[in-house]
Amino acid sequence: MNRTNGKIAEKSKEEMGKALLKCMNLYDFGEITVTQIAQEAKLSRRTFYRLFSSKEELLVFLFESWFQEFFLQVKGRDIHHYWDVVKCYFEFCEERKSLLFLLKQQNILNSFFDHMYQKSLQVMEYVHTKEKTQSMEKEVPYLLAYSVGGMFCMLIKWVDNDMDEPSDKLIELLKRGYTSPRF
Repeated sequence: MNRTNGKIAEKSKEEMGKALLKCMNLYDFGEITVTQIAQEAKLSRRTFYRLFSSKEELLVFLFESWFQEFFLQVKGRDIHHYWDVVKCYFEFCEERKSLLFLLKQQNILNSFFDHMYQKSLQVMEYVHTKEKTQSMEKEVPYLLAYSVGGMFCMLIKWVDNDMDEPSDKLIELLKRGYTSPRF
């Protein structure tokens, strides 16, 4: 594939993603058709199927795009400490408040979590170095389940509360709670 076709394909994927989100604002995810997505994107069904095998694959593409945005923020801030990752995560989510409400409304917030969880090792290897992560081979799955699962449960609680607490306050409450002698 030449560079022009690659750029066109990426642009088409992005347009399909935007179209899916627009459709999700109007219809339940299960009711949305590929035809609706393609029409909203002003592209053909054929183009859709050249890029994706299903609307679920398109959704995974969106999740991956969001993960890559988050990971770029982690790298851009040169984060190498757990609390900084947590702060970055909640700031990232806060910036995408309406998107998270949409995922909750569509009952696919858990699918987003599943994708982020699958990618969490990549973040951990960056934050702690791949060598250090590999040296803790047995502990890593449990550490990730604990930290990523906890952050996701907090995210759900935060979304349930309309995300009315600013992310920096949320982190402050969490840190204070974990360092409190009463906990």
